[in-house]
Amino acid sequence: MSTIKIALVQKKAIPNNKNRNLELAVQYIKEASCMGADIVLFPEMWSNGYAAPFDGAFDNPTNPAFEEERKEWLESAVTIESDYVAAIKDAAQKYKIGVCATFLSKADEKFQNTAIIIDRSGSILLNYAKVHTCDFSLEKLLQHGSEFKVCDFEGIQIGVMICYDREFPESARVLMLKGAEIILVPNACDMNPLRINQLNTRAFENMVGVAMANYPGEGWGGSCAFSPVVFDENGNCLDNAIVKANDILEDILIAEFDMDRIRAYREQETWGNAYRKPAAYTDLVSFEVKKPFIRNN
Repeated sequence: MSTIKIALVQKKAIPNNKNRNLELAVQYIKEASCMGADIVLFPEMWSNGYAAPFDGAFDNPTNPAFEEERKEWLESAVTIESDYVAAIKDAAQKYKIGVCATFLSKADEKFQNTAIIIDRSGSILLNYAKVHTCDFSLEKLLQHGSEFKVCDFEGIQIGVMICYDREFPESARVLMLKGAEIILVPNACDMNPLRINQLNTRAFENMVGVAMANYPGEGWGGSCAFSPVVFDENGNCLDNAIVKANDILEDILIAEFDMDRIRAYREQETWGNAYRKPAAYTDLVSFEVKKPFIRNN
């Protein structure tokens, strides 16, 4: 494909209502297909709307007073072989559209924050578990992923990083090194201008397109997409924002990436992997945590 149209779902999910959220997902997949999208991107953990299992769970997820609520929340997790995923795959095939679906998942007794990419035939191309889980909060209950992944979607190399992943430059960098041309970002948090700028920076420094979908709400929302093409042929700065929603808008937005232009730009500009010096980066893989970054939890 010379272009790719990504539908960004900035819609509310129903808190901890997996069945209803599945119905909404199928509805929005159909709507995105009718809008001419090639792939539809949902916010993070759409299956439960990234909703807490009990009051105070984001601050104290292991509170012993809420063992039953915590167990029920985890038991709502989706497996790859579940009817939930089968319905999403069927919708992708029926409406002939790719889908980046998100859910609380369970595999081999591990609970994870997962995103999958499905092609137009209903086949799973990529199965990614969030690497940078928010271990200071509710995701302390989950197992983090261990690998960033890239898949081929109709000739375009697509990677995924989920929410907190985007706050670590290594996430997008590894995806770029693995060949990603577009990075999809399912999100579920407040999105202030600094976090929006993070996404723009990831696009610029790695010469990849970036598209993010977030839940609407005051101070949240901000679903957006950025092209990596930040200079024209004469070196003049360009506005590389493709789509930028406000916080409260409830809608499906289309972000169209010109892959021919992006690829031509990647072949001639100096960022990405052109002039890196990996031999000097050994500290990046150190496991040691020093002050002031030591955390008791």
